[in-house]
Parts: sequence; structure tokens; C-alpha cells
Amino acid sequence: MPSSFRMRPGAMPARRLLLAAPLLLAAGQAGAQSVPDDAAFRAFWQAFRAAALADDMVAITRMSRLPVESRGELDDEPMLRLTAATLPAAFRRLLRTVEEPETRRRVLDTIHDMPEPRVPGDELRAGQARVGSLVFRLGRNGWRLATIFRGPEE
Repeated sequence: MPSSFRMRPGAMPARRLLLAAPLLLAAGQAGAQSVPDDAAFRAFWQAFRAAALADDMVAITRMSRLPVESRGELDDEPMLRLTAATLPAAFRRLLRTVEEPETRRRVLDTIHDMPEPRVPGDELRAGQARVGSLVFRLGRNGWRLATIFRGPEE
């Protein structure tokens, strides 16, 4: 290297930079694609909410990651795995479940009163969103219902 050309400390030679550019670009694009988008979850929630309010169990099943885990209120209660055949009945029971005993608000009331989901941004960035008794996860096929927390009557 000629003595008149000096690289600043930490600088990457141009040749290496040109070779690394496609890798850096691909890594940046992959990183951008893997970060969940709040708008994507909001759009999913609105479709999911509409299906729940319309009692459209075909759509609810399609928007679920089967088998859906069904967990009880207590940690020692058994975890059930809901299939396409068992999810509709369990989901309907969940919608009738009272979430707030003092007001007698059901899960369905909570869904009805929430046109916009209230999920902390850090949850969404982690690819998970909990809305009341429902847990959604982000996967290859977008957002899907993954877990429900069932009430005491199930």
C-alpha cells in the first residue's frame, strides 16, 4: 500500500466492503422482515374479532395455529390440545366465560369492546400478543391464535 494512502483505524478496505455489501443488505432485509409490525397484528385482530362476534368458527379455526393449547386458571390443571374438531365448541364456551365476576363481563364482551387491540409493543416485537384470555403468536403464516385460557367451568 502506498505510503500516501492511509486508512483510518477501523475502516474496511473498499474491496472487502464491496464483497460484504450484498450480505449486509440481505441481513438488513431479513431483520426488517422478522420484526413484527403493529399494523399487521391490528389487521389480524380486526378480522379475528369480526369472526368471533359473528360466531364464525370456520374462520376462527383458520386463524388458529392447530393444535391450540387450552390452559386452565391454575398451573396444575391439565393442558388440552384443541384440534379443528374440538376448537369450535371450546372457543364458544370460552366466549361465554365470565372474566370479571364483579361486573359479569364475559370474554365475548371484552372482544366486542376492543376494536383496537391493547398489546404492549415489546410483546408484539417478541412475536406474541395476549388479549384477555387469548394468546396469539406470529409464525410463518402470520398471526394465529395459539393458546386460550379457559374458565373454571371447563
